[in-house]
Amino acid sequence: MWQESMHKGRNVVSSSGHKGCPNTAQFEQTLPTPSETDFHGAYNKLLNLLFPPDTEFTVVPQYFPGPSEPVDFFILYEVFLEDKPVFILQLKPPGDLRYASTREAADKQIRSRLPDLYADCPLPVSHAVSAMRTQLCFYKVCNRVIVPRSIPAHPDQLTDMAPRARWSCDILQDEGEQRFQAVVDEIKQGCAAL
Repeated sequence: MWQESMHKGRNVVSSSGHKGCPNTAQFEQTLPTPSETDFHGAYNKLLNLLFPPDTEFTVVPQYFPGPSEPVDFFILYEVFLEDKPVFILQLKPPGDLRYASTREAADKQIRSRLPDLYADCPLPVSHAVSAMRTQLCFYKVCNRVIVPRSIPAHPDQLTDMAPRARWSCDILQDEGEQRFQAVVDEIKQGCAAL
């Protein structure tokens, strides 16, 4: 469950009976056939709840063109401590989860941003999340090593370089909520120690 102090005493029970994050209902309202833009508000609200604007944290949405076509773009929410990035959340269209090629593109896009995050992040471990719908894939960089490791393409065989199982953590489920909260807590504790 989201920490009580995060919601300032407000617990919300969604239509599914899930008690926790105040904007859980906003995530659920986008189902069953959502588009990427349906999740912009939900993730923006969640990040601003976890990294409140009345603190030294700032949540900044960024829009980046994709590498192949003008209509291919991706959205990153970057969380800054003053002027230093401490976390990124990549938001991709919900349908991208279905196909190996679009998961691979999402994986490559977030990996292309991780060196910049790591270079400027004041923390020893940099964290990032790729989100498709409410499904999350967690990334971290420590000692210049990115986890999860990339999967190289095989020259002659089909290779799923970004397996769907990497996005198996659902933010609407307790496990996903707890894992996301643990990353946020680690970031906040690291920032407090600076």
